Amino acid sequence: MSRLASRAELLKLALLTGSGADELAYLEPLPSETLRQLRIALLERYSRQQGAVVRRLAAIARWLPTGLIVLLARWWLGPALTARIAGEMPAPQAAAITQRLDPAFMADVAAWLDPRRARELIRLVAVERIVDVAQAMLSRGDYVTMGRFVEYLSDDAVRAVADTIADEGELMQIVFHVESKNRLDHLVRVLPPERVRKAILLVLDPARRPLWPKILSLVTHVGYVLKRELGDLAASQGDAVLDAIIHAAQEEDLWEDILPVVTCLSPEVQARVVNLDAIRRPPVMRRILRAADEAELWSELISLLQWMENATRDAVADAVSLLPPEALGRIAYAALLREQWEPTLDVVRRLPQARREECLRIVEGYRPHADTETMARIDRRLRHHGLVAEAV
Repeated sequence: MSRLASRAELLKLALLTGSGADELAYLEPLPSETLRQLRIALLERYSRQQGAVVRRLAAIARWLPTGLIVLLARWWLGPALTARIAGEMPAPQAAAITQRLDPAFMADVAAWLDPRRARELIRLVAVERIVDVAQAMLSRGDYVTMGRFVEYLSDDAVRAVADTIADEGELMQIVFHVESKNRLDHLVRVLPPERVRKAILLVLDPARRPLWPKILSLVTHVGYVLKRELGDLAASQGDAVLDAIIHAAQEEDLWEDILPVVTCLSPEVQARVVNLDAIRRPPVMRRILRAADEAELWSELISLLQWMENATRDAVADAVSLLPPEALGRIAYAALLREQWEPTLDVVRRLPQARREECLRIVEGYRPHADTETMARIDRRLRHHGLVAEAV
């Protein structure tokens, strides 16, 4: 589960229901997909309300002059009803009407429009008009609505809108609310690389503190290849950037989002990240391990042990020693699945004796069930680390 994705969904839900984000904070523990389905269900219910009346109005509007429809929309129907009627009208007629409507009013309508039901209409709206409406949304800080529409825009429209947004921070606000994370990779490719680099560097600016989760969201929600590219790009900006990202992840409690990103980085960058002094700090390491346990990320964490220096493995051992007994079993199972016994047992040997013996009893519990070759490999690593006598 992604905390960042859940936060984005909560903001969309708050806008839809007219609630404050704080009022819906109790929903944050829910998976982002659950929140998304709730939002879609509310949209569908809203669309069904007075559906027959809306369809009749749309049928009448087909026969009215464009100028009269514009006047009715602006002074009688209002944004919400206009949005619903637009979704029922032929897309070419609705697109023609957009040319006559004030951009600020269209921005109001967009807040109520379900882009899933208006794909064809969005495709037919002129790029210049889209830019005008985007500027109206931007002036009022409506990043949520902008993010909802991004994936339905053409590449030319995305570029045109991005060119009018001078602040990379505002770009990140919009990207944070993009609906389809599958589309995010392509959208990032559309942006100039220099703008992406400048966006990542915003983590160095304490004045842009509220933007940090949005910037991290960019890296966490793209695909594997782009995760590596963006992560390596961040690392290439210096340890100050990496330290700032670690600080943001710790302060915002985002390790369950960040840990999978680290495993996507190039090996040399992984080794550099996991051995930073900021990572070794006890509060940070404890939180990383807690996130690994709560979000079932032990396989990811164990895969990083191979790059850790002695000082980092000592820090891991100190944090492991504070975990509940059942967590030790989950670590051992991840080591079994990943065949990462060498670095895992190297951490075990650093534990206090009581916790070390607990771990070795768990490993011995696999002996009746694991194949002979697997146990032989484990025994060799146990002997290598001087743990055989304790295991027996």
